[in-house]
Amino acid sequence: MITISKKKILAISDIHGCYEELVELLQLNKYNPEEDQLILLGDYIDRGPESKQTVAYIMKLVEEGAIALRGNHDQMFLEFIFSNNPDKERRYLINGGMTTLESYVGKDYFPDDAAGEYLHSAKQLIKEKDREHLEFLSNLPYYYETEKHLFVHAGINPSLDDWRDTPDYDKIWIRHEFLGFDHPYDFTVVHGHTPTQSVRGNKDNSILFDNKKIDIDGACAYGGRLNCLIITGDSYQTTYISNEKG
Repeated sequence: MITISKKKILAISDIHGCYEELVELLQLNKYNPEEDQLILLGDYIDRGPESKQTVAYIMKLVEEGAIALRGNHDQMFLEFIFSNNPDKERRYLINGGMTTLESYVGKDYFPDDAAGEYLHSAKQLIKEKDREHLEFLSNLPYYYETEKHLFVHAGINPSLDDWRDTPDYDKIWIRHEFLGFDHPYDFTVVHGHTPTQSVRGNKDNSILFDNKKIDIDGACAYGGRLNCLIITGDSYQTTYISNEKG
């Protein structure tokens, strides 16, 4: 369903546990839910230091009117928690999941390593103590439409007659098939998932404006920046909080 809103839009993606940067970025933009429509494009957890605090804060923002979408890391966390599939466990852990587990159960929970009994008991503890967080993440939508923009975590399949036929998996995981080709639709896709420096091939983490695509992933958890795309009518502005090291 296309939403028509006269509010200024603030779009942020790939927070990855960078709670302090998110708070600072909203303060920088004088975020006011009465006047601004905040749209968060997924990947709230993993890699960064404060995943649990980030999710709790985003739940509060949604209560105040923000839109929060699903990212592939949010999905991997749910699959890790609710599945006993060793491949899904392994994939989650090699993609920065341990920082999220530690934020939920404590850094001292895994005394030696992350294998076996510790992982299982950590899952059970999170299921028991953080049910509201799991329910919140489980109900995140995959996209949000306005008159002129489509907001989605990773992208859409531009080769389809109807972009809505893009599988949910692709909406949070797609890369080359979306980034490497122009899409035929009338709207502009605002997305994250792939850091802009990876698309550019250099260390520039600023927002990337492409042909009817805007990539806002500034690789904050990798020492980059947390970007905000501001949409007011037909104009764009950008702001950011730096996490660049060295």
